[in-house]
Amino acid sequence: MIVRFARPAIRIAVCVGLLACAACSKEPLTLYTPPPPEPIGDTTFVMNNPVNEALLLSLVNDVRAKGCQCGDTFMAPAPPIRWNKALERAAYLHSQDMDKNSYFSHNDLQGNNAGKRISRMGYFWQAWGENIALGKLTEKTVVEGWYKSVTHCKVMMSSRFTDMGVAKVGNFWSQEMASPKPGK
Repeated sequence: MIVRFARPAIRIAVCVGLLACAACSKEPLTLYTPPPPEPIGDTTFVMNNPVNEALLLSLVNDVRAKGCQCGDTFMAPAPPIRWNKALERAAYLHSQDMDKNSYFSHNDLQGNNAGKRISRMGYFWQAWGENIALGKLTEKTVVEGWYKSVTHCKVMMSSRFTDMGVAKVGNFWSQEMASPKPGK
């Protein structure tokens, strides 16, 4: 679902895509293998990404190192996350698209989710997660907002993710988290 708006103060949303997906049933897990990425002409482009990479990594990794309460669930400490340029590019393009086309959604206007956008940047993932936010936020306030939301918190605390990229265009923030396929 795509939400169109006239730029509200702050909105936060989350989406998680995992290799193994399960519903609340007794059926066995269904494994999902992502399709090969659609090649794009050039994944190197100039980004005007004003975020402070070192500060974002510090804010996320400080909480990951301690563990935290995500709603009713205590999330155990998780290994540190690393910055990844391909994930930053995917985040940047999504934030740029939302800003340019005035929408706020995990799916772009063509219906693509973060998994597809991450693949198009040449990152071969086994798991991915995305947090988005909208508002006049700083690195500190956006990360605090994500940690105060149960679903955002669980994405950032997931030990399945090893890499992260965050970008901001206008007041649109995107955080892509993922782990690569073994051997990639």
